[in-house]
Amino acid sequence: MDVSFLTHSRVCLYLWVNAKKRRINTQRKINNYRFQPIKITSKTSKAVVPHQVFVMKYVKPVNLFHDLLKMKATERGRLLGLDVGDKYVGLAVSDLHNKIASPLSVLLRKKSNIDLMATDFQSLISDLSLAGFIVGYPFNRQRSSPTAVNVKVFIDDLCKTGKLEGVRYTYWDECFTSKNVELLLKPLNLHPVQSKTILDKFAAVGILQGYLDHVNRILKSNPK
Repeated sequence: MDVSFLTHSRVCLYLWVNAKKRRINTQRKINNYRFQPIKITSKTSKAVVPHQVFVMKYVKPVNLFHDLLKMKATERGRLLGLDVGDKYVGLAVSDLHNKIASPLSVLLRKKSNIDLMATDFQSLISDLSLAGFIVGYPFNRQRSSPTAVNVKVFIDDLCKTGKLEGVRYTYWDECFTSKNVELLLKPLNLHPVQSKTILDKFAAVGILQGYLDHVNRILKSNPK
């Protein structure tokens, strides 16, 4: 049997089951966090004067999806899931109906190539008709933890490029997503490079699928 097919099937099944178990706790954690939009400022000789522009716009998780539903079905666009790591950013994309997440790719992350990454995101937004980003965030840890800071720094760096102005994003729980995928891949004895690539992409799938399951469940229970 094809190893990639086996890996895809096992990981998708596990992530789906695990996501269902974490829905209630995830929403409770998110409700307790308050994220502030990021401002670009410029210094003058007298004071710091803020520009009246937010280059990227943070939106609450449920509000992002509700805003999509207000659009025509043909204009809603898809969502991009991001698993932000120190060296790589795993990506996953939703289907046209925003119900199922699939692995997309992995981007190399360096401080020196953030402009290139922003350009890559611009291309993905255009090519895939993306309507927003779902960024994995460790809600089970303190905001000062290295993982939490790492995610916020990445978003800050993207904002500073000025290439993603108006792009809407939200945060979703990434707790144990990478660990769960890692445990599933271990018995397959894959090459380290192949294993890392699959790990990052499917961690992004877990983040995005967890978000999609939650918002679609809310939509189903409150159709209006």
